[in-house]
Amino acid sequence: MKKHLLYSIFVNGFLVCTLFGIIPEHQAITEYNGPATCIQCHEVEAEGMFSSVHYQWTGPTPNVPNISGNAGKGDIAFNTYCGSAVSSPRATCSSCHVGFGKTPSPTMSYQQLANIDCMMCHQEQYQRKLVDPYLSADFNRDRYVDASDLVILANLWISMNCPLPLGCGPADLTNNLGIDLQDYSIFASQWQDCTDPDAPCNFSGGFTQKTFTDYLDTTRTYTLPVHSEEGDFQYGPNEASMGISAVQAAQTVHLPTRATCLRCHAYAAGSNCGKRGDISTASTTPPANLDVHMSPDTDGQDMSCQDCHEYENHHVLGRGLDIRPNDRPERLTCTQCHPSQPHETAQLNLHTGHVACQSCHIPTFAKLGFSTEVGRDWLNPYWAAGLFDGQGGYKPEEIRASNVIPTYAWFDGTSNVYARGQVITQNANGYYEMGEPNGDVASSDAKIYPMKEHTSNSARHDATGQLIPHSTFKYFVTGDFEQAVADGMDFAGLTGSWSLVPVHTFQTINHGVEPSDNALNCGQCHDSLGAQTPRMDLQGELGYALKPGLSNGNCTICHDQEEVKPFRTIHDIHVKDKHYDCSYCHNFTRPERGLITPG
Repeated sequence: MKKHLLYSIFVNGFLVCTLFGIIPEHQAITEYNGPATCIQCHEVEAEGMFSSVHYQWTGPTPNVPNISGNAGKGDIAFNTYCGSAVSSPRATCSSCHVGFGKTPSPTMSYQQLANIDCMMCHQEQYQRKLVDPYLSADFNRDRYVDASDLVILANLWISMNCPLPLGCGPADLTNNLGIDLQDYSIFASQWQDCTDPDAPCNFSGGFTQKTFTDYLDTTRTYTLPVHSEEGDFQYGPNEASMGISAVQAAQTVHLPTRATCLRCHAYAAGSNCGKRGDISTASTTPPANLDVHMSPDTDGQDMSCQDCHEYENHHVLGRGLDIRPNDRPERLTCTQCHPSQPHETAQLNLHTGHVACQSCHIPTFAKLGFSTEVGRDWLNPYWAAGLFDGQGGYKPEEIRASNVIPTYAWFDGTSNVYARGQVITQNANGYYEMGEPNGDVASSDAKIYPMKEHTSNSARHDATGQLIPHSTFKYFVTGDFEQAVADGMDFAGLTGSWSLVPVHTFQTINHGVEPSDNALNCGQCHDSLGAQTPRMDLQGELGYALKPGLSNGNCTICHDQEEVKPFRTIHDIHVKDKHYDCSYCHNFTRPERGLITPG
């Protein structure tokens, strides 16, 4: 596997590290005007990213049969962790979104491409913060509307039929594919207010103060970003936290690294290792016993995220069962790199058709001192000092666990995942199900996968049976779930009573493969081979129970009662010696093994 090389270069007197070598063309960058700097040369890449789930926060759902059309965090997603993002101001949940603050649009334009923050993925040292929005006529993003911007407008004056998507660039203020009097009128009105060199022009009211009363009847005033009617706000580089300037960051961009991916994905649901359970900041440079694939140790593979999550036109491969959209519809499986029967023994290779590699090679998750959230209680708030840039706020109680033994379930690559507006159904355990894998022991494409389970509580509208998209923002500032639900009902156009209900989801565990010596042994899953308390309920939950007439060891359904023998002996006699198909004794068949079937 290719190892990543680290180079050092001097930029304006500073020693700067960059991965994968120097890009000579980038040394010509002398000013950084936000993502527009990147798309001057990388329009094709920006167009690919524009249609991706990473940017749009929604996408096609070919592997979620209960949803037709697009779904994602940007529209109808609803999960057991944070609920729904769209019922809160966009800045509440967008710190990891690759957009620069503007709301994604399905229509490609210069403004949309210039909103794709390339350095979120292509610069490890990059940091950003909320800033006052730029005026639209500040074409060069220097916080003034002045002669330099007038030059840009004049050079494009009366240019019509500008080619899409870049059109006439930022000067096409009306996005009508031309520079005309409408654009000049907007420019002139902003020119009047923003030419004073001692007073950089900022969006009027970029930040505001709002006061809220929390569940303890305490009043607090927050400084918060103002959003436009379209939900837009503004990010800008946080050079004080980066250690290098924005120009230096742009000059030394690189391919995505584990660190750039994990600065968002490790903190999903608001805490390190909180949501997925199988990735954390430790995955940046993990020891081999945490993740043999990503480990830079001598016995690790030092793989990057995109070695498995392959990209095509900035669309990434892979989907957890609790995720709705797919960037690419095909499945990500271990056979991208490994043969379908990789073991030296035939007995182990028999398992690979119906047991996912992860089930044996990821014995536990949330390892090496890290914990993951397994439950959340919105009725029990706690104060989190770091929210709202250190102004503080409330989070719901998180029930966490470490060294968790997975749940095991069949998964055929498709799943039913709850979407906002749907009637939610209750499972056999009394929980309302928000993410459930499809497939069972009789499914030809299903395998047994390791799963994380997460439970929480949510508000269910009594009249319609749908979950209410409570406002995470209102909860953050008040700690009051009833206020959050009231805002969510207003957003969804619902009235009437609601009930607090328990909710549940499954999540696939895919990261954290350990060295082969740590793989599960047979007795940890098969009670007939030595396990006192096997981690898998093969006969009950996983469907390997005998037919009713055989369930008590009574084999007279086929022949006279014989001497009682161990399970393994009986199984070998019927399968290895007589070549009987599974359907003689079970309610499923294995046609791929070429055995004799009844009748």
